[in-house]
Amino acid sequence: MAKKKTVNFVCENCGASFGTWYGRCPQCQEWNTLKQFSEPSNNLTHSRCVEARFERLSGFKKEENTVRLDTGLSELNRVLGGGFISDEVVLLSGEPGVGKSTLLLSVLANLTSQKNSQVGYISSEESGQQIQQRCQRMKINAQNIYFSDQKDIDGLLLGLADLAKKNKPKLLVFDSLQGFFSSGAVGLPGSIAQAKEVLMKIMNFSKEQNVISLVVGHITKEGEIAGPKFLEHMADCVLFLEGEKTSNMRILRSFKNRFGSTEEVGFFEMTDLGMKPVKNPSQYFLEWSVKEIGKASVPVRQGVRTVFATVECLVVSSNLPFPKRVAKGVDQKRLELILAILKKYLKLSVDKFDIYVNVAGGLKIKDTLADLGVAAALYSSLSGRPLNPKDLFVGELGLLGNVRRSSYLGQIEKSAKRLGFTTVYSAQKIKNIYNLKQIRS
Repeated sequence: MAKKKTVNFVCENCGASFGTWYGRCPQCQEWNTLKQFSEPSNNLTHSRCVEARFERLSGFKKEENTVRLDTGLSELNRVLGGGFISDEVVLLSGEPGVGKSTLLLSVLANLTSQKNSQVGYISSEESGQQIQQRCQRMKINAQNIYFSDQKDIDGLLLGLADLAKKNKPKLLVFDSLQGFFSSGAVGLPGSIAQAKEVLMKIMNFSKEQNVISLVVGHITKEGEIAGPKFLEHMADCVLFLEGEKTSNMRILRSFKNRFGSTEEVGFFEMTDLGMKPVKNPSQYFLEWSVKEIGKASVPVRQGVRTVFATVECLVVSSNLPFPKRVAKGVDQKRLELILAILKKYLKLSVDKFDIYVNVAGGLKIKDTLADLGVAAALYSSLSGRPLNPKDLFVGELGLLGNVRRSSYLGQIEKSAKRLGFTTVYSAQKIKNIYNLKQIRS
């Protein structure tokens, strides 16, 4: 007699499982993230089990250089570590409308342009007519793209197995994971049990057929991939596409990569003909044309790359008891800390003004290298003195008003000179915040 299904509660945020429900996850302390998950019992007996074999780790033969599949997009190759691996499973996520389908079709178009290369596109959300119209807008030859809109993963994999024997597709796209379902799992499509079962079957199929699978996943309101964390652990590579809807610039990051580094970042431009790699992303974030008050140039670390951007500051008088502090692209708490340093050591009356800070091009600054540049732009706006747009400000501000050195300064200076910056202000030239008064435009 088969055992009853064991019922657990799985946290969608961290993947931890518990025997009872909690309003707050004991593991990650997030509220309302525990969802019911029924794991079907396994009827295998000990007589059917195969004894495990162990070998010395030093006895394995060294694999030859792995052949990667060129995606045709240099920035995507950079993030993946050189291209796709033959049986790799990649999980791609991003906000609705950011351009995930456009990126996928750009990859498919590049692969099908190669001789005798065929690919598959399986959509659980759109019809074949919609995908065909998008291909026509992007001027993509869809002759070698095989399409299916079946949502049952079991029947779908049977058809894909037959397709793999006849046409041997190089890449399969599943758009999106939460729309597929398996008859062997409980719950509605998109539930924890269904998502786990569907992704597991896609992974097994990819390994057996030696085909690349690119799976699209939804994201939550917090900007994370929907579903428990073990979905990310199952995939070989996890990519995230982000960007402002009002800007054509898109940034591709790798949160996990078993076959490459997670420090690489790719930049793309959204065009009518698909995603185009951007070799010099700084040109989209720098504004050198006019010398203006409240503007400074800063470096921004994106993985192992350094991008240069312009920080804009607007300071206006305020009658509010608590003046506004609006930061776009800069951390709000970091802005408040910089304002406190300016108030303390430069005696600036920041409490009388509404202050708005923006990073040009929609870029988000997550490190502290841009502290000095933000402070210089604020001082420029408060004092009414413009800065030279060809001057670069590099350094983290300390609570004592000092400027800390950066271990990346040498690399940043080389990149800055190639772009045309004339002067780099760092801890060598500006040891503390007082020296901002000595800078002349």
